[in-house]
Formats: sequence, C-alpha cells, structure tokens
Amino acid sequence: MILLDLNLTRPSMTRLRIAALVCLATLLPAIGQAQAWAYPSFQPPRLVSREYNFGIADADGAGTSLVFQWREQSGPKTQFSFDVGIADTEGQDSDVIAFGGVGLGYRLGSASSEVPLDFLLTGGIYLAIGPDFFFRLPFGLSLGHRFDLEGVAITPYLHPRVSLDFCDDCGGSDIGVTFDLGANFEVSRTVAIRGAVIFSGSDSFDNDGFGISVAWTPAGLARRR
Repeated sequence: MILLDLNLTRPSMTRLRIAALVCLATLLPAIGQAQAWAYPSFQPPRLVSREYNFGIADADGAGTSLVFQWREQSGPKTQFSFDVGIADTEGQDSDVIAFGGVGLGYRLGSASSEVPLDFLLTGGIYLAIGPDFFFRLPFGLSLGHRFDLEGVAITPYLHPRVSLDFCDDCGGSDIGVTFDLGANFEVSRTVAIRGAVIFSGSDSFDNDGFGISVAWTPAGLARRR
C-alpha cells in the first residue's frame, strides 16, 4: 500500500474525509470475515506507541477465536500490527484453525471542530491454516470520536474493510466487505477494554459475531490525556 502525505489546506482535507465516508457508506450494503479469521479487528482510529491486546471472539459457523495483537508506532503517522491466534471451529473437518498476519495503520486525520472524527487507514496481509487455506488482503478505514470523561475515556468507532479473499476449497478468490461496530473504554492510562460486533459476508465467507479484548500499554509509553 502506498501512502502519500499531501500538503492539503483545511477545507480540502475536510472534503477528502467526507468523500471517504461517502465512498465507504456506498460499500456497506454490499456487505469477508474479519482479519485472518472471524474476529473483530479491535482497531480504534488512533495510533498507540505500543500495545498488547488479548481478545476472544465468537462468530456464526466459525467457532470461538483467541487472538493476540501487538501494535507498535513506527512513525509520526504510522503503526504496525501483528496478529496471531487459534480458533476452535464449528462443523469443520478439523477442530483447530491457526491464523496470523501483519497490518499497517496510517493516521489520515484527527478530530477537529470542523470534523469531530479521527481517521485511521488500515491494510494488511492475513493467513489462516486448517483443513483449508485462507489468505486475505483487507483495506479499510477506522473512524470514531474519543470522549474524554472524568477519569476515563470512551471511543465509539466503525471499521469497514474491503478485502480480497483466497480460499483453496470454497470457490477460489472473492471480494468481501466487513465492518466492525465497536467501543474502546480507557479505564486507565495503560489499560483499555474493547467490545465490537462484526458483520461480514461474501460468496465464500459469512460469519457475523462479536468479541471483547483487553489492551495493555507499558506505563513508560502510555500517553498523558
């Protein structure tokens, strides 16, 4: 994925963000799976210096997934993420699916008085191995707003994604659209609790579900609010 940091004026940037929202809204009715398997991305629209996220998810037909995510900021506007996990599937030839992948996040914009939303572009390469072989290339946009409350903070967010999916035993390649509706609860500077509902479907994949996770940032890297 190629990302350009253009020197745009504030009105131009505002129009760009609104255009991105309109484009994504037209894709949602087309409504894959989540990242590597059927679990939410657990990706709020903000960069983190470093984060270790432990999640559990359940999806129709895809069973229960346990996932570990490591996110690391790599530049002023970028971060890398690494996913690894296993799933106890339902109605599959094998009970266990192993999955993992690498993602990239790019801060497109931060909340302002004109557009009160944070925007984070996302992309990645994900793989799941079991009785079948799944390979996914998702690209999306996480957007939401952080409400700083007394002692805590909450960020409701939406994370729609378009993906190119490959499956060796379910019709070859396919285009899928997935979106998460979630919330990130910052209970302290170092700990956040996330919950998300995932909606997905395509000719090859059709797994709606939900997930919860706990994210921890080392105290020395946690930003002050």
